[in-house]
Amino acid sequence: AALIATLLYKKHAHKEHDNSYKKLAVDFENLAVQILDKFYQVNSQACTKAIIRRIPIWGNATWLDLAVAADAKEFIARRAVQDLLNNIWFGYIDQRTSHMKIIFSTWMILYSGFLHYNYELVQEIDQTTFLDEENKKLNLTEYQTSEKKWIVYRKRPGLKLYFINITRFLHTPYVKYLYNLYFHMIFLLIFSYVILCDFFPLYGFPIDICVSANDSQDHKENFAGKNDNQPSINNSLIRNGYNASTSGSYGFQQHKRPSGTEFVLLIWIFTLVCEEIRQLFSTEAQSKQNAIIAYFKIFWNKLDALAIVLFFIGFTLRFIPITECYCAARIVLSVDLTLWFMRTLDMFAAVKRLGPKLIMIGEMVNDLRFFMTMFIVFVLAFGVSSYSLIHGIQKFSWHLPRNIINHAYWQIFGDLNTLETFSNNYQANGYVAFILLVAYMAVVSILLVNLLIAMF
Repeated sequence: AALIATLLYKKHAHKEHDNSYKKLAVDFENLAVQILDKFYQVNSQACTKAIIRRIPIWGNATWLDLAVAADAKEFIARRAVQDLLNNIWFGYIDQRTSHMKIIFSTWMILYSGFLHYNYELVQEIDQTTFLDEENKKLNLTEYQTSEKKWIVYRKRPGLKLYFINITRFLHTPYVKYLYNLYFHMIFLLIFSYVILCDFFPLYGFPIDICVSANDSQDHKENFAGKNDNQPSINNSLIRNGYNASTSGSYGFQQHKRPSGTEFVLLIWIFTLVCEEIRQLFSTEAQSKQNAIIAYFKIFWNKLDALAIVLFFIGFTLRFIPITECYCAARIVLSVDLTLWFMRTLDMFAAVKRLGPKLIMIGEMVNDLRFFMTMFIVFVLAFGVSSYSLIHGIQKFSWHLPRNIINHAYWQIFGDLNTLETFSNNYQANGYVAFILLVAYMAVVSILLVNLLIAMF
């Protein structure tokens, strides 16, 4: 009831912007913390079960679900909740087992059968052994109390017990997290390889747009007859079944079909789509609409959805026989790869030393939004005026805004090449541009940068 009150008052405080609601929310959260601590002191085992017991009257929500929904950090930080989370995280594995042994066991599965596991709950009073079936179902462990303690030991080798240990190891949430991290790294390596080395057009395109500097140079060498290695490259590609055309640069050689790594990537993304759909339908809500809203409230779910949509857009564009579409596909997939790299940060949040720092980074980015508003004002104020004084009147082009920002932005980091363009200009416009540069560097490099450091 205290957690429900905390949730309701925080919702009203956010909607009404009333501090009285915030105060009431804090009071009820403190009340929930006091009840939890007292309960844990009296009966820690019953308290642990109560935290994750589903309450039908509240839509099968648990105390932990309500605390997370109410953002009750004080409640979640209590020892009772933290012990429960640790027990769930490590499963049957003894928490005193070093992380290096667990990581090594993920690569050498057979070694996991020899790790220390929690097996039985033993009473010290009469030395009678019994197994708590409820704890077995919930995958929980119990710390030493005045009457009971966990006996953690390695039983005599037995084939059946050995394979039971391996099964317990593979079902541990911590181990599943490690394998998820490994496969995500493999996914990023495959995606990076496709973007860098294995993303060829399926049609013959003229080399006139969307060409990198290396592609342009290769194109010139091909037509000048200087590329002696081209026949060997072509023969290698033909042997691999691509039937590449050598009329252009290496990056624009025509292939009959997408490479095998692209199909592997497509299948991998499809499995991720299935996982996101599973998460969406597993979200408990009164209606499908509320489930979708609750799903997209989480930032990482939004990022996943955007990354998946961008991938299918890029993969579709590469099949359209237009040069601009192929170039757009490369751009879209490159941006998409950036999002998948950022997705790795959510996995690192589970690491004890990295998780708090990621939260700090999120808060800093939130503060940076307001700082960038002031920063852009000074960049545009100096960039437009000084660019007009140095370069004079120019024909309008959509490249002009980029040139202005490029002219003003990099000077903050010590790139003063712009100074050379008017260092010998002793006319009125040269003096004004010099004064603007001095004022700009004083305000941005000294005041704003130090303000940013003070904010962080």
